[in-house]
Amino acid sequence: MKTAIIVDSTATLPEDLSSLENVFQIKLSVIFPDGEVREDSSDPQVISDYYNELENMTVLPTTSQPTNGQIYDLYEEIIKAGYDEVYGIVIASQLSGTLSSLEAVSREFTDQVTTHIIDAKSTSAVSQHLVGECLRLLTAGHTAETVVPALEQVANESETYILVGSLDNLVKGGRLSAAGAFFGNLLKITPLIKIDQMGALEVIDKIRTDRKMKEKFKGIYETAHAKYGDRLHVSVAHSNASERALELAANMSDDMDMSQVTVSALTPVVGTHLGNGSIGIFLLVDAEL
Repeated sequence: MKTAIIVDSTATLPEDLSSLENVFQIKLSVIFPDGEVREDSSDPQVISDYYNELENMTVLPTTSQPTNGQIYDLYEEIIKAGYDEVYGIVIASQLSGTLSSLEAVSREFTDQVTTHIIDAKSTSAVSQHLVGECLRLLTAGHTAETVVPALEQVANESETYILVGSLDNLVKGGRLSAAGAFFGNLLKITPLIKIDQMGALEVIDKIRTDRKMKEKFKGIYETAHAKYGDRLHVSVAHSNASERALELAANMSDDMDMSQVTVSALTPVVGTHLGNGSIGIFLLVDAEL
C-alpha cells in the first residue's frame, strides 16, 4: 500500500520529517481580538516574534482547529497522489477538536482511502515521536494491524509535563483567578501540569524552589527509566525558554546524554494557552514489538 501520514501543526515537525513527501500537515490557527487569523507555524522566527507580541497583550487571542475545508482539500491531494492508506496523528482530543474534524472528513473518503487516526494524548514532541515511530514501523514492513496498537501504546506510555511561564497568562485566558495568580506569584509557586492518559491537563504539584523542581524531575525520570530502559527518550519544547528547558533535562539524570535530547519550540497555538517562558518536558517511549 502507498501510505501517507497526516499530522497537525502543533507537532512542530523538524525538517527531516516535514520534508518527506508522504508527510502532510493540517494547520490550527490563532485568532486575534480584531479578527485577524494566523495559521500556526513551526518557523523559529515567527514563533519567537509571536511570544514577544503575546507578552504585551491584555486580551489573549483564541485558537481554532483546522477547518473541514482544509482537511477535505488535503484528502483530495492525497488521493490524487495515489495514496490508499492514511495515518492521522493529532493533538489530544481533550485539548482540541482536530481529531473529530479529521474523523468526520475521512469518513467521506472511505471508498478511496483507508484512514487510521491516532490520538497523541498530548501534543508537540509526543506527536513528533509518533510520526517517527510510524515511519519506522512502516519501513520495517509492519501493517496497520500491528502499527495502530503500537502507536496507541506509544501515546499511552509517553508522558508530558508542563511548567507554565506566567500565572498572569492563565488569568488572561480564564484558567486561573486573579487572586490565585497574585498569591502564586507572591509565594513564587510554579504549578507543574501533567497531561494525563486521557489527554487532559492536571496540576500534579505546586513547587516553590528550583531545587525542588530539579528533584521532582529527577524522580520522574528515574521511575520512567526503571520501567522502560533504553526505550525511553527525553525531549523538551519551550516558548522562549530553551536554556531553562535544557537545564531541567540535564539534571534529570547524571547519565543524561544531552546530544540525544531533542529541542523544539511550542507553536503559537500551544503557547497561546501557556504563555511566554513555558516549558514542556516529554518522556517518549518507543513502541515495543
